[in-house]
Amino acid sequence: MARKKFAMLNVSLLNSAAFRSLRSCTDRNVYFTAHLSSQADYSGLFRYPRSLFASEAGITEEQLQVSVQRLNDAQLLEYDSEVELLRISGWFRSINCPDNLSRVQNLAQGYLSGELPTTDICRRSIAEFVLGCLARAQRFKAGSEHGPKIVDEIRAFLATAGVVFRNLRPFLEEEFREYGASVAREFEDVMLGLVEAEAKMQRAADRIQMQEAIRVAAGCDQGGDTLPPQEKREDSKNTKKDKMAFADDFTATGEIDGNQAGKSARPLAATLNSPLVRALRASA
Repeated sequence: MARKKFAMLNVSLLNSAAFRSLRSCTDRNVYFTAHLSSQADYSGLFRYPRSLFASEAGITEEQLQVSVQRLNDAQLLEYDSEVELLRISGWFRSINCPDNLSRVQNLAQGYLSGELPTTDICRRSIAEFVLGCLARAQRFKAGSEHGPKIVDEIRAFLATAGVVFRNLRPFLEEEFREYGASVAREFEDVMLGLVEAEAKMQRAADRIQMQEAIRVAAGCDQGGDTLPPQEKREDSKNTKKDKMAFADDFTATGEIDGNQAGKSARPLAATLNSPLVRALRASA
């Protein structure tokens, strides 16, 4: 996403309870540095390496960590240290919210570019983006086509974002509960896009489950092919033993004598007492 060349701040910030709760000038400096960062873009969500953040704020990384935690507690800023991603809270509830369809589309493309990790910090940014755009769409005059177009764009965006950033629903609903009272109708409309995304994921899961069931069923139809290797070897050994059983290996009941099975074959008594054998012995 394109880098910003200038920053915009609501002048009401100085009177906000969250900002006034900051008792340290260092904390305020860190907050303003986030807005003025060389890495900042138009979404208020950007990668900001800890070392660069500390350098631009003119403090140590240890001081930065303390200030970031205080800003997070005040719900002014969120920082994911694992991926070094920063989110300025309330970005889309401020003057930075896109005010036309083109800007909405550009931001939507940024979220879907594949450059962002699918983490909760991104889900919170998306939820704020959606509700902020819906609120801004209401500001167009009645009968204007601009507002409905933005709503349509957000619905289409959620149909894809819901697949890329799974489990978006609780983040959207939480943002709606806190800031969406005035956009209930529009929110219900765009959530149809999320329903579409959830249906896509369910169909994909069902397809995988069906393929697995077909694979298992095919294996069962092949019989022995479904046996584990060890069982196959044991079965093969037993088959060989059965083939090596001779007439004398059987008991009177017709069962194989375990003490005789597998031994070398011996001539039968009837054979030894036959006239031919007796004649051969006599001539010898």
